[in-house]
Amino acid sequence: MVIIYGSKKKLKLDKDLGRCVCPNCHHQVERTLAREKTYVTLFYIPVLGWTSKKFILCPCCGDSEVLTGSKYKELKNA
Repeated sequence: MVIIYGSKKKLKLDKDLGRCVCPNCHHQVERTLAREKTYVTLFYIPVLGWTSKKFILCPCCGDSEVLTGSKYKELKNA
């Protein structure tokens, strides 16, 4: 019997933070609050998932600012 298993990462976009200047590319962009979820898969079906990183994402240059749990909750609830 063959068991196929692995892992997969998905990007979940939670909230638009509005327009601001990106510190990396210096463009006026819509920055997004996002989190990266990692899943364990069994036969290509996600079975178990957890959040590995929380960050602010720039759509222009792809730069991300990693956030702590408390800062993430503060921005999400604002």
